[in-house]
Parts: sequence; structure tokens; C-alpha cells
Amino acid sequence: MIPIVRPSLPPLEDYVAQLERIWETRMLSNFSEFSQLFEAQAASYLEVPETRGVVSCDIGLIITLKSLGLPDGAPCFISDFTFNSTANAALWAGLKPVLVDVDPFTYNMSHESLAQAMRGQPPGAVLATHVFGNPCDVDSLRLKADAHGSRLVFDAAHAYGSVRGGTKVGGFGDAEVFSFSGTKVVTMAEGGLIATHDPDLAERISYIRAYGFQNDYLSRLPGLNGKLSELHAALGTLELDLIEPLLKQRLGLIAHYHERLEDLVGWQQVRDTDRSTFKDLALDLRTAERRTAVETALSDAGVQSKRYFVPLHTMPAFERFAKPGSYPSTDELHVKLLCVPLFADLALDDVDHICDSVIAALGP
Repeated sequence: MIPIVRPSLPPLEDYVAQLERIWETRMLSNFSEFSQLFEAQAASYLEVPETRGVVSCDIGLIITLKSLGLPDGAPCFISDFTFNSTANAALWAGLKPVLVDVDPFTYNMSHESLAQAMRGQPPGAVLATHVFGNPCDVDSLRLKADAHGSRLVFDAAHAYGSVRGGTKVGGFGDAEVFSFSGTKVVTMAEGGLIATHDPDLAERISYIRAYGFQNDYLSRLPGLNGKLSELHAALGTLELDLIEPLLKQRLGLIAHYHERLEDLVGWQQVRDTDRSTFKDLALDLRTAERRTAVETALSDAGVQSKRYFVPLHTMPAFERFAKPGSYPSTDELHVKLLCVPLFADLALDDVDHICDSVIAALGP
């Protein structure tokens, strides 16, 4: 079976050397040597002054939203086409999710739909996802958030290495939150990172991610345990340096997919001036019937595929926040997209095998 994703890892001996250092110091947590190095590496790459490592992107989103100081029940405008974690974070942060439809071509939050969703709502937060690593229309979302008196945060789980108009994703909005779980381009098995230009926000994040205190055990804010372990951070310090060569390999594979499948399928639109990580490569198969045919053909050919995402408004946990009939683009994407294998060491012969199966399923 060709898996849909396989993590890229550094040489084992390099990680063992990091572990030997941890065994010498016996520092397993509490933002020690490797956590600090990980944050510094990310800050340098992203060109963002304040970075804070956390145990996961999920916890990072909760911490960031809580750090904004919004009142309980304030609206949090999120894409309907995103991973469950985005909505979970809003709820755990005490906010009310307001689901927003997406652009049918970029798959990111539609600023027109956002403006419509904001009508009659009090100020709150916009939590927009860079879907599959494709940078959002950050300027339009900033204008809408500012006009509404709302804060702007990006779920950048897929987007470490993405670029918007020459600027790396990480410095947009009030804060951006990355994931380094096992499915991401660079990984530390589990872990996340919050990036911001706002030193005051960064300070509140530092408190909340560590029980609400700093060194003195005196909680100044209600906190939680969002600490990044040294074991994960050590792997992260090795992985971060791999981002550019890994993206080069991924983009080469995508070019091969495009060459083989040409106009037979549709593709997520990325601006010419932008770069997506393509954490997931989605084929737009145009109809549910065509998707089922390709899905079946790939399975028969020993290829894993994935229907992604499930719209939030269809989930039992979030359906009470939905407005029926308000998500036509999300509904359309849900029935026609299919994600196919993409990882750095995927062989070109395997890409050809995948494409041959797609072509055979769709016929002349």
C-alpha cells in the first residue's frame, strides 16, 4: 500500500546525539535547551520576533485565543472547511464558533462570506485556516476584522514554509499557530508553535502555556500545561532545517502530478506570488461519482486516499452553530475532493502508478 503520507526524519544518529545531551542534563521539560533552540530557529526562519513552543497546535490555538482577553461567548469566526481542531479550540477557549463558507477555488475562508457572517455579531476573533498550506487572503481578512473590531488569528497548522507575496506565513494577524505533528512537512512527532509580532501577547501566552505562572509558582492568569517536552523539541531542532529541501521535493512531485493529469482533474488555486506547502494534495474530481470511481480504483491499486475535510456544520459537535444553506462552497468541495499521496521521498514511479489509476478510472 502506498500511504497517503510518510514523515521525513533526520538521520537517527543525529537524534540520538540530541538525546544523549538530554540524558546528561536530565532536563526533560520546562523550556530548557532544545525548546529554546527550537523557538530561536523558528523565529529566525519566519522572521517573527516572538515564538513560543507548545505541546500541540490544538493547545496553541486555545492558548492564543485565551490570551486575546475576549469575553466568554464572544464570536469566533472560523472556516466551515477546516480540521475539527479549529472549532474545538474556539469552544475550549470559551468562544462561540461562527461558521463561515470558503472560496471554492482557494478553499480558504471567503472574505465576502466573513463579512456576511459578521452582520449583527459583536466583536470577537477571526480564526482563519491556511487550508493545506495555501496562504489566506490575509489583507482582505485583516480589513474585515479591523472594521468589525475583531482580532485576527491564523490556524497555520499546515503552513510552516508557506509564503504570501514574498513574506513567510507566521507574521500575519495577531498571531499564527503551527503544527508539527507526524503528518506535517516537518515534524517533531507532536508539537506546535505560536508566532506573533506582539510582545505583550507573547508574554500572556508564556504565562498561560505554563499553568499561569513564570518561575515563582504564583499564577497570574488561569493557565494550563502546554509545555513542549525536550524530547520533542530536540527532534524539532533537526527537522526545521529540512523545510526548504523537503518543499523543493514536494513541489517537484506536484509538478509531475500536474503534468500527468493535466486538465483531467481540478486543483486548488495558489497565487503566482505565493507558495503553499501542500500538506495535502487534493484532486478536484468535479462530481461525487467521479470521486468514488477514483477512490475505488486507487484502493484496488494499493494506494491510500482520503476524503478531507468533513464540513464542520455536518458534525454532531458543531451542528448547533450552523446556519442551514450557508455553506454551498464547502458542501461542494466535500463531495468532489480526494487527497492523494504526497511526501518527500515518494518515488516518481509511484506517482505514475497513482496517475495511471486515476486516468483509468475516469476513462477517455
